[in-house]
Amino acid sequence: MKCINNNRQGYVPRFGWCRDSMLKSWSEGIYGEGIAADGDEWCAVRSADFLFLSGEPADTAELAEYINNSMGKYATVIPEHSGWLEPLCNAGARIKKMTRYHTRLPEGGFDRELLERFAAYDAECVSILKAGKNEYELLKNCDWENCFVSNFKDREDFFEHGLGYVCIIGGELASAATTFGYYSGGYEIQLATAPKFRRRGLAAAVSAAFLLECLDRGKTPHWDAANMTSVRIAQRLGFVFDGEYEAFDKVPEP
Repeated sequence: MKCINNNRQGYVPRFGWCRDSMLKSWSEGIYGEGIAADGDEWCAVRSADFLFLSGEPADTAELAEYINNSMGKYATVIPEHSGWLEPLCNAGARIKKMTRYHTRLPEGGFDRELLERFAAYDAECVSILKAGKNEYELLKNCDWENCFVSNFKDREDFFEHGLGYVCIIGGELASAATTFGYYSGGYEIQLATAPKFRRRGLAAAVSAAFLLECLDRGKTPHWDAANMTSVRIAQRLGFVFDGEYEAFDKVPEP
């Protein structure tokens, strides 16, 4: 297995099937690690706890070890095709099949007035704020979601290249939409709500505020959904459901 970060553009065409914005981030040299089989039968890009896998099975024992030992506890593998599941499992990879969901931008663009209505969440003791230094610390130290700012080196890196909107209730972080990753033209959205504050429309409110700033900055927002709840929120804001796709979730050790 070899590193391919020094030849990104030579391998980018092999990921033509993949629609994830984190591949664009890697291709621009911003974020991620590229690896490949010694014989180039497959190549992969690791971005945070995602592994985008292109090509055909080979050196599967080495790749299975990489997934098991070098990636996070809750990593996700996004393969070019389902034929990877059996070889990786046979080689000892602790993974299971799951489904994720694509969305795409609305034709004609977002309805700004709709987004403004969602962002203007009107309820007592509920504040929708653009993340500043204090809110960054809440995002960094959140105990129910660890990906709000995890792909940035520090606070300065986050504010230089990303953005976030938070919902604060009684001084507590209730929900947030932040930049999971970025490339020159857009942002990948990270969205989560604390379990005790769900089903109040908070996720739609912070996401709408995030999208409005994307429009103001001329950045393309990307919304990749792990479940249908996420899809439904995206649809309320104007995204279009664009089908499901197969992925493999890492199974934590017992």
